[in-house]
Order: sequence, then C-alpha cells, then structure tokens
Amino acid sequence: MLEFTRIISILSLSFLAFSCFQVGIFLWSGHKLKQNGRRTLIFIEFFTGFLLLSDALAYFFRGNTSEIGYYMVRISNFLVFICNFSLSFFFCFYICEFIKQTRLSLSIFLHPKVYIMDGIPVQLFIVFFFCFIGICITVVSQFTNLFYYFDEKNLYHRSTFYPISVVLGILPEIILFTMLLQNRKKLAKNVFISFLLYFILPLAGVFLILVNYGFPWINISLGLGALHLFYSSIKLMELEFYSEKRTSSILSPIYKTELTSPESRKRVVRNHFWQTLSLCLGGVIFVLLIVSIKGVPLPEKTLTIDEPYSENDSSDSVCITFVRNADKHWVDEEDPDRTGAQYDGIIFNNMRSTIITDWNFSIAVPEDSSVDPGPWNGTFALLNGTLNVKKPHEGDQENIHGADFYTITPLKTLGFGCIMYTPHGYQPLSQKIVFTYSSILKPLTNVFFDIFLALLFVVFIISATITLFEGKLIRVEEENKKLESTVKERTKELEAEKNRSEKLLLNILPKEIAKELTAHPNRTLAKEYPNVTVLFTDIVGFTKISGEMTAEEVVTMLNKMFSMFDERAKREGIEKIKTIGDAYMAAAGLTQEHFNDGAFKMLRFAKGLLNDVRIFNETSPVKLLIRLGINSGPVVAGVIGKTKFIYDIWGDTVNVASRMESTGIPMKIHVTETTKAQTSSLYQYSKNTEIDVKGKGLMKTYFL
Repeated sequence: MLEFTRIISILSLSFLAFSCFQVGIFLWSGHKLKQNGRRTLIFIEFFTGFLLLSDALAYFFRGNTSEIGYYMVRISNFLVFICNFSLSFFFCFYICEFIKQTRLSLSIFLHPKVYIMDGIPVQLFIVFFFCFIGICITVVSQFTNLFYYFDEKNLYHRSTFYPISVVLGILPEIILFTMLLQNRKKLAKNVFISFLLYFILPLAGVFLILVNYGFPWINISLGLGALHLFYSSIKLMELEFYSEKRTSSILSPIYKTELTSPESRKRVVRNHFWQTLSLCLGGVIFVLLIVSIKGVPLPEKTLTIDEPYSENDSSDSVCITFVRNADKHWVDEEDPDRTGAQYDGIIFNNMRSTIITDWNFSIAVPEDSSVDPGPWNGTFALLNGTLNVKKPHEGDQENIHGADFYTITPLKTLGFGCIMYTPHGYQPLSQKIVFTYSSILKPLTNVFFDIFLALLFVVFIISATITLFEGKLIRVEEENKKLESTVKERTKELEAEKNRSEKLLLNILPKEIAKELTAHPNRTLAKEYPNVTVLFTDIVGFTKISGEMTAEEVVTMLNKMFSMFDERAKREGIEKIKTIGDAYMAAAGLTQEHFNDGAFKMLRFAKGLLNDVRIFNETSPVKLLIRLGINSGPVVAGVIGKTKFIYDIWGDTVNVASRMESTGIPMKIHVTETTKAQTSSLYQYSKNTEIDVKGKGLMKTYFL
C-alpha cells in the first residue's frame, strides 16, 4: 500500500469516527439511555465510531513489530469484525422499531415465539443468530487463525476460511434488505429511503474497491450511512416538533390493517420465506463465485524434508526432489577437488484444487561450492553454506517466461536447475530440504465444490421460481380483493342510490302503488276503495298574509308548517296526497276493506295538526289559523301521467271533504255525517248544522 493512500485512509477513518462519536453523544445527552427514543440509533453511531477508529488504528500500526504494534494490530482487527456484526444487528433492530412504531427491548430475544406472533419480523431473530455466530467464530479465530492471521512483519493476511466471515457478514445484510422491502408499506417514504441509502452506500463501496483496492471504501461508506441516519433522525425530530407529536418517540404513519384469511396470511409468510431464501442463496452463490474466480489465499506453509525424495510421492500434498544429473557432471578444470554438475529440482503439486503461487527452496551445500550465473527457472543464491532458490518475480532477471509460468497448477510439476560446483563427495539426497510455499485454493476445480455449488444453484432456481409464483398469486389475490372491494363499494353506492330512489318514490306514492309501478311501469294504475277518509286543510286569510311577505318568506313559512304536518302523517300512518298552494290534502283507509279505522286515524291526525299550528305560532312572528274538513266514503285512486306523474284520488267523497274545509270555522274540525257515524263512539261532536253543497243540496255536518 502506498504511504499516501495509508495516510488518507487513516485521516478519513478518524474524521468519520469522530463525527459518529459526536452525533452519538448528542443523541445521548439530556436523556437516560433507557428512556431515550433513539436509543438504538445511539448504539449504531457508537459502534460505527468504534469500527472506524479500530480500522484507522489497524492502518496506523500495520507492519509495526513493536510490542504495542503487535497487540494494537490484533485488537483493532478483532474490533473491526465484532463491530461489523454488531452494526448489522442494531440496524435490523432499528428498522423493526419503525415497523412496530415503538421502542423495543432486548428482552424480546428471551421469548422470540411470543413476539413473532405479536408482529415482530422473524428476520430480526435470524439476523441475531447469524451475528451471534459470526462474533463467536471471530473470537475462536483469534486462537486458530480461522479468518485471518499475521506474519512475522505484523502484517494482516486473510486465512483459508475468510470467505466464511464474508458469508456471515453478507447474509444478515441480505435478510435485512428483504425485511425492509417486505415491510416498506409500514414505513414513511422518507424513512424507507433513509434505510435504503444505508444499504446503497456500502454497495457503492464494493464497486469502488474493484476500481481502487487498498482504500477502506466499505467502512467509510458505513460511516457516511450512519451519519445519514442521524441527519434523517434530526429531520424526524423537526417533523415531530412542528406536527406537535412530541410524545411519540418514533415518527411513522399508522396503516390500517386489513382483515385477511388465514390462508392468505400463510401464503404471504411462505412468500416472505422463499424471498429471503432465494436472496440469501443468491448472495452466497455470488460470494462463492467471486471467491472461486479470485481464489482463496491459503496461509504460507513450510515443509522440512529430512530424507529427500528421489521421485514423486503422490500421497503428500507437495513433493520436492533435488538430485545431481547422472549424465551431466565433470571435474572442475580450475579446481580438481570439485565436481561440476547440473542439479535438477522438481516441485510436484499433488493438490487437486490448489495453485502454488510463490515458493522458495533451500538445501545445505559445502562451503566452497559455487553456482554458475544463468537464466535458470529460479533465482539461485549461496549464503552461509545454503543454496537458496526463489520463484522469479516481476523485474527479476531470471523471470524469462513471465511470473505466471513459475506458478504450479493442480496436479502439475515445475522443474528448476542450475550448474553448481561442489566437492566430489557431495550428494543432495543426503541433505535436509526446507521448502516454503504460498498457495491459492481454486474451489471450482474441486468436483465436490462444483456439486455443492450446483445444488445451491438448483435450490436457488427453485426458491426463485416459487417466490415469483407465490408473488404472482398474492398479487392476483390483492387485485381480486381490490376488485371485490370496488364491487362492494359500487354495490353499496347502487344500493344507496336505489334506497334514495325508493324513498323519493315513496314520498310521492303509497308503498303498494310504488311497488306495482316499479314492477309494471307501463300499466295504468287505478283502484276503487270503498271507505276512505279524506282531509282538506288550508290557511285562513292566506292571500292577505302572503301579500305582506316576500316570496322567500312565504315559501319558508309553508315549508316549515307542512314539514310538521308531513312528520305527523308519517308517524300516524296517514297518506299525504298533495299540497296545492296553502291547501294540504291527506287520506286514510286506502284499503279494500269496507270497515277500517281510517276515520279514527284521520281525526287523531286532524287534532294533531291543530296542535302543530299552535306550536308553530309560538315561534313565528306571523300567527296562522287553519280550517279542516273531513269526509268518508268511496274514492278512486290512481297515477296520472308518464313524466312528473302524481298519485291522486277522485270522487264525490273528495269534493265533499273540500266543501267541509271551505265552509268550516278556523281551528275547528268540520266533518260530515258519514265520518261522525264511524267515530261517534270515541269523539263528541256539536249539534248538526246544515250547509248547501253544490250538487248535493243541504247536508248535515258537525264540528268536533
């Protein structure tokens, strides 16, 4: 890593760590932690601060071989892993608080089943499980180098099982993402976007790492995401203040829950499960493919061979031979005590899925030995009685074939050799060999891994298919529910409109007539009734009274009084026929039965009308008097016309009732002898008077 990049990384991480600690303290200040509505956000800010600070210290002490550097590098890298897992958990907890619109307690993990039934997303408990496992394995890794290790220069290296930490880190994030999408309707739009950005920023960091590796893009993006959550929280505080919702700890709209069938709820739960499974499998497959393409760096290994091999031993992972060529040796002309020979070494890679990427070889040789310089397959050097051979690297003079040529692929060999002069009795097969190599595991070259990956892919395809199928069914059900709801609403509207129409029709026609007219709109409706009691009433001196009032005042007065008459008619079962100006016409006994109680009902109604007028006069500046005339007898009733039709009654009975009204006395009930005969058992009448009725001559009439 360039020193400039290292310095920029330390400064960036330190600044963001300071900012996260600062906003965490701001949120904490003034409230007890247990009572603070943004308690979980405080944890997010502090853990993000510790993550960034630990990463900054890891950069600062990297390669420092002092005792302080030794411990600081290990502690800081350990805290980076712990804080990453903790952040995933607390962020999930934070989202769940917004989903439930309440502050949650960590005690929910003591009774998970109860709280899941209460509406806590099950993903919270799954994320907690993965994060807890990740923290435990990280602790174990400190003593086993499971995830990472440090070399003698105190430099950090990823270990064989580092991809496990990647999977344990990415699974909670995928589960979190599915939980956020599945509950997006329960979150306010600004809250949902704020949470979504917390996912997008680290994803952008991953792409930036591909462009510029060596800079802590992901951790910096986590710091920016935490600060964004804080600023979003401040905005919510402002909304709470101005909306005067200062008692609620978390601002989020309350959505009306819809009643759904148990089968629909089960289908939604199944769909959420398959969504989560397919996304998790997709994430794991993606990580495994990236790991397979790039390979898994394995820790450096050193082999000490006390009895060198003369040929390959396939039972060993790596086998080394170094022998003197029997056909190519000679006596050194300059020193007869030495023999010159070609020495051949072969590295056998017997591993099926591992590439040896770097290696060095050393063997003891006599002190007075020498090596011919030349372009051999290796960098040869003699030092203190040891022949050292290293793999050629970029820029080495011996790197004549390119650096990749000197890597050893699975089940392949690499030969190296040199011309060396040694005393006559030197035999390399009697010397100890030390071979050190670095390697990369290529999982795709292993058939078992390929089978495992294929099984994962098959399960992924199945889960994705089920997710799409279940999602389609849920969407169809939702559309059906919307359609059913629309149909119900339209039916209610039609029913209300029908009721209004029927009510309007009943205001015009009697119930039986209305039904018959609805069923047979083209039929002529006319019936004879043998004994109907008819009432007429009008206002005394109405012409004079109306001449002293405005039109609006007249209509208002008539409407008020006749409305009182209408309400009484409805209560007492009287059929209002019509109003003509200030006249009010009503009938009772519209039935085929000759003997009915229509006359009794009409007299009770008439007395009520007189009482209504008295009540009207108590509040009206204009005092009114009415005349009432009643007669009983046969009538003909029917509907006239096709448009603006009206229900009316005709006959001699109606004409006589009208004459009773016109010849009556104000605020008195004037009845004929026919009506008196039907009601004399209950009512007392005055002595009879005689009036001249047109077409009838003199008639006896009575006042109630």
